[in-house]
Amino acid sequence: MAQMPKTAYVMMVVLLIIGIIAGFAGGRATAPAQTVTVTTTVAGPSPTATPAAGLQGEVLIGALLPLTGALSSFGENDKVALELAEKEINGWLESMGKPWRIKVMIEDTATDPKTALDKIQALHGRGVKIFIGPMSSAEVSEVKSYADANGLLVISQSSTSPALAIPDDSVLRFCPTDVAQGPAIAKIMWLRGIRWVVPMWRGDTWGDGLKEFTVSAFEEICKASGEECGVVEGIRYDPNAKEFSAEIAKLADTVKSLVDKYGKDKVGVLVISFKEIAAIFAAAKAHSILAEVKWQGSDGTAGEASLAEDPELAEFAIKTKFYNTIAAPGLSPHTEKVKKYVLDRLGREPESYAYFAYDALWAVALALNMVDSYDAVAVRKAIPFVLEHYLGASGYFNLDENGDRATGDYDILTIKKVDGEYKWVSVGVYRYSTDSVEWYE
Repeated sequence: MAQMPKTAYVMMVVLLIIGIIAGFAGGRATAPAQTVTVTTTVAGPSPTATPAAGLQGEVLIGALLPLTGALSSFGENDKVALELAEKEINGWLESMGKPWRIKVMIEDTATDPKTALDKIQALHGRGVKIFIGPMSSAEVSEVKSYADANGLLVISQSSTSPALAIPDDSVLRFCPTDVAQGPAIAKIMWLRGIRWVVPMWRGDTWGDGLKEFTVSAFEEICKASGEECGVVEGIRYDPNAKEFSAEIAKLADTVKSLVDKYGKDKVGVLVISFKEIAAIFAAAKAHSILAEVKWQGSDGTAGEASLAEDPELAEFAIKTKFYNTIAAPGLSPHTEKVKKYVLDRLGREPESYAYFAYDALWAVALALNMVDSYDAVAVRKAIPFVLEHYLGASGYFNLDENGDRATGDYDILTIKKVDGEYKWVSVGVYRYSTDSVEWYE
């Protein structure tokens, strides 16, 4: 057989992917039969080269999720979203007569970096080479060296630390980084009338990075305004802390000093935390001054179930107008489907990262179908091309040069009492392209 021209070969691959995506968007595969047999990477050798054996049986995908620990409610949401994606993918593969199926192997990292490393090593020992998660940047940082050294692929749905924005490594991130979230939080605080910020943040890779980018962005806004404003030193706390009475007492003293000087309308607390926000609020309720100023959170606390489930904590969030940013998924026909699936099973709507996790598993499946080999490096190279043609639960998106989601809009969530129940609701959206906020009320 004569060697096929490279341009014609690449076109075959393009047709394959377009056919797959069109089939997925329509609910079933419609790719022409002759294109299904292409078994190579996007820019691999010509079809005359010796083909790989091809995928057979169960293809193992690891899912490193925090089912316990500081991000447990997020982990539960993402687990259900992955279960839906796995079921859909295997139905799609069956409809095409493919001899392989996805098998998601879920492990609890407990939101702990060392546990995440232990779990990825254990799964790799069982032959797993591709992973969804971990969620936190501290966990991703911990597993990254092992993944790089062993040719694995790690796709985090929620790690946002700019310190992990590294080109050509083993990590892809389907969410925007805190290079975008920091300015979003700063802008929102400024528009809320906050002129003096007291930060309290989790002392880890993620917390330190987000605090740095938020403070820097707020100080730039402050300087440009010419107003009297700024950020005070604040409080960095141990991520393993369970009780915060000492930190909160210091916070209350700092806030009172600023309120006495500038007025409560101009003072705000920036809290960068995970699930420990419940313990922080519980301690803060003992200091009346802390309920008189605005509080600002981030994606670490947006949608945190424990706050809405405890009436006292929910009321504190309402009194302080506790606003939180979280990366906004784009809309597609699949968004509502995933939302309803999680809501039906858990009784709550998922956070944005559940949509990103769902899309990560679909992107992996589509890339595996392209390369027809359980080759993590080849799949990593194919995924950016897949995303150029993929409409997922989080809409259309692509990855930047570091393998991170290139878009950066943020939903603004807060707790409200709706029909007698405390619920997380969206009150606006920050648009990264225009550095502006659209308020819904």
